Amino acid sequence: MSRKIKIPFMISKWFHFEFWPFWFFYIPMFFYGFYLAIKAKAFAYFTPTNPVMKFGGAFGMDKMKILSHLEKKYIPQGFVVNSSLPISEIKGLMNKHEIDFPIVCKPNIGERGVGVEKIDSESDLLPFLKDKHEDILFQDFIDYPIELGVFYHRFPISKKDGITSIVRKEFLTITGNGRLKFSELVKANIRASSRISYLKNKYNSKWNQIIPSGISYKLEPIGNHNRGTKFLNGNDLINEQLVSVFREISKPLDGYYYGRFDMKVNSIEDLYKGRNIKIIELNGTNSEPAHIYDPDFPLLKAYKVIIQHMRLVYEISMENRKLGYEPDSFKEIMRALYKRTFTKKA
Repeated sequence: MSRKIKIPFMISKWFHFEFWPFWFFYIPMFFYGFYLAIKAKAFAYFTPTNPVMKFGGAFGMDKMKILSHLEKKYIPQGFVVNSSLPISEIKGLMNKHEIDFPIVCKPNIGERGVGVEKIDSESDLLPFLKDKHEDILFQDFIDYPIELGVFYHRFPISKKDGITSIVRKEFLTITGNGRLKFSELVKANIRASSRISYLKNKYNSKWNQIIPSGISYKLEPIGNHNRGTKFLNGNDLINEQLVSVFREISKPLDGYYYGRFDMKVNSIEDLYKGRNIKIIELNGTNSEPAHIYDPDFPLLKAYKVIIQHMRLVYEISMENRKLGYEPDSFKEIMRALYKRTFTKKA
């Protein structure tokens, strides 16, 4: 009788590139990026792609600033303040902007979902702000059931546009079976395995309880891959009707030509009609066509998709250069990267 061998989580993750470290996965792409830089005769060839964003949206962009270009009906209520502001004044601003708990708080300048939290009450706000020394974006929490990342691009001269990627997000969830404890269900989920300490602290009161059969808990309300969200290929949703929706949404975005719209929508029907859409974040050249992280997506095909998007960045940036937008210098990029990596925020 054969015996099934159980592979430890940390080993099994290496069989799925969606769990590889970002820098490791992108090693082959560095060579293609170097080729494009030589072809463009500019190290930072990508920065003119989105002139309205700092460094084209590669890093260091102001989240609220770019969102504010959109029509108000497409964005959650929100505001930006420094983390040092007293809670009483923050509450006053929440009242002014007609925001109530729960809210989403995140660094106004930051990438890859770092520091993003759903805050359910005033008592949770102070621990979140503790030890932070930066500007924080406060947003109304949108409870629409569907979260998507839609990758839209357009050309400044030729006016060609299109959607090249849609990722559907499945939040980190456990479901009881009447036998296992909350902690055992969490530890059995490969997507939760790197966040055990965080989840134990968050769900301490339930940690040793046996969860009844059929009872589910959404462990993470934030739709980031590094928070345990499963990314699914949603490219079957792409059609000309949807392109026209994003063509309309993007009209006020002067100087923005390439990136991913992270958004929530009430239904797919609403998505195609351009209604009940809330864009929670707008990314630039740092955007990934995140549908490639679907567990069933082949590695070589993923690299082909990334090359396609890197080529789009190059082609859009070259059109913008014809309009007079020049790449940032190597010195500027290196100075900013050094400050971002090694300098503590004041």
